[in-house]
Amino acid sequence: MIELVSPIGYPRVEAQAKSRRLDTAVGRRVGFIWNQYQTTRNFWPRLERALETLGKPSAVQRVYKKNTWMPLEQNHYSELTSQVDYLVIGVGA
Repeated sequence: MIELVSPIGYPRVEAQAKSRRLDTAVGRRVGFIWNQYQTTRNFWPRLERALETLGKPSAVQRVYKKNTWMPLEQNHYSELTSQVDYLVIGVGA
């Protein structure tokens, strides 16, 4: 049997939360999501330290993905976003 499939794709539409603007990042809770991509291993830790020095966050949460190519699981993302005021997401994470 031959099945014809239309080449017209239908994009998956993800619901997005309404974005909120921060008046300042200083003293806020920050979260970092990083995919640990090999070429960023020297850069990313320095970026985190610099942002922590400048922003003096009241709390820091980190999620380092084990698989560079897979998106962060929704449950981990939801848990992280409930614990922070803003996220710094790196290199395709």
